[in-house]
Amino acid sequence: MKKISLILIVVISLLSTNLFAQVLDAPEEGARDSFYEKISFNKRIPFNFPYVREADVIWEWRVWRVIDFREKQNQVFYYPTTPEQGRVNLFYALEQAINDGRIKVYKDDEFKEEIDWATVKQSYSIISQITKDSIDIDGTEFQVTVDVPIELNTDDIKTLRIKENWFIDKQRTVQDVRIAGFSPIYYRAIEEGAAPIAYPLFWVRYDDPEVRELLANTEVYNFKNDAQRRTYDDIFLKRMFSSYIIRESSVYADRTISQYTTGDEALRESDNVKETIFNYEEDMWEY
Repeated sequence: MKKISLILIVVISLLSTNLFAQVLDAPEEGARDSFYEKISFNKRIPFNFPYVREADVIWEWRVWRVIDFREKQNQVFYYPTTPEQGRVNLFYALEQAINDGRIKVYKDDEFKEEIDWATVKQSYSIISQITKDSIDIDGTEFQVTVDVPIELNTDDIKTLRIKENWFIDKQRTVQDVRIAGFSPIYYRAIEEGAAPIAYPLFWVRYDDPEVRELLANTEVYNFKNDAQRRTYDDIFLKRMFSSYIIRESSVYADRTISQYTTGDEALRESDNVKETIFNYEEDMWEY
């Protein structure tokens, strides 16, 4: 009888402990639109690149490429144009981080001169004239034309320019790439009817810890699975974007492909640069 009583006491204590543990492990109830609590985001640690010695880099080539958000594969950079379902587009995430003082931005792709984005943004505002009704002191109604500034918006950014370095590491016997930085591009026509001109708004240094942390914790849409959430850092690391090269290292310094060829020839030249980079690795090793 005593043994039975002892066994019952042990069983009851185990059940109560298990129930207590389940209560402690239960997530806090709060406002959410999912049937489970998403706790993995905002806690991701960016991937650490393998260390590369200068002596191990036997070949290096620098290129600049453009990601066009209008291509289907690249639409994750553009949408949503306003925050929705916990997702924001790349420019919105960058601008919020800049305004909060979490990341630094630079004037050009040499990352030497920091800029004040609030001041620079004002220079890209478009002045629009509107007519509105007004009343003077004696009650007479009249119309007046006023200038209204239209600020740069997130949906105005449709391309991204990337500066990256391709290299061969003899220690790991691989061809690899490192993104140096990227810049949102704003197209604006100086005169009515003229072709729009590309303006790099600011440059972000990719390997800054604050930038990597921001990209690694900003969710993007997954075309195949909502449960497998990706980040902008995943998109860059896994090269999950479509792009074309507009410039490469050359004796002409800052000359772009469009300065010496246009149209289909420019696209073919871009593909030739890509092919040269990948063929260089094949020609490097002996089997």
